[in-house]
Amino acid sequence: MDKANLQVIREAFGRVVYTHKTHEKEADLQLNQANWVKWFNIVLIAVTTGSLLSTIFTSNNLLLVGAIASSLNLGFSIFQLSFNPEQKGAKHKQVASYLWLIRERYLCLMTDIISGSISKAEVILRRDSLINDLDLIYKSAPATSNKAYEKAREALQINEEFTFTDEELNKFLPTELHFKNNKK
Repeated sequence: MDKANLQVIREAFGRVVYTHKTHEKEADLQLNQANWVKWFNIVLIAVTTGSLLSTIFTSNNLLLVGAIASSLNLGFSIFQLSFNPEQKGAKHKQVASYLWLIRERYLCLMTDIISGSISKAEVILRRDSLINDLDLIYKSAPATSNKAYEKAREALQINEEFTFTDEELNKFLPTELHFKNNKK
């Protein structure tokens, strides 16, 4: 077994797990912000329309409310067009999807190393291929926030989102593949 390369690959795998989860959490943050922006925009449009329509039947004071709401709506629309959290969220989801595949390839590579089913030359070839694939993904990936990283850390370390018990895995697998008490 190639212990030196296995250690390097394990560390790279850990970084990919964190980066994958961070992009998932960033996507959630961006899409939540996009939802909030949409609802706020709907409220502004309703206030603007309601106040302007009500001026037909009441005083001009509501015209002022409509003008203020309309100005806020314009500013908010400019914000939406400038920052577009929905588009950012979609990009983070896409990056997370690419990283999921890399993560799975790392798992398979580690399995092959431990089982001794591949040569040292093949280990190096696959390791380098993964590094090059990661480089391409990272070059096009948008930046994540500290908040997303903290949410990823909490998800992985506290909520154990990436781990399964044998009992949980057994529920998904046919009986022949069940493990009992960490044994085959």
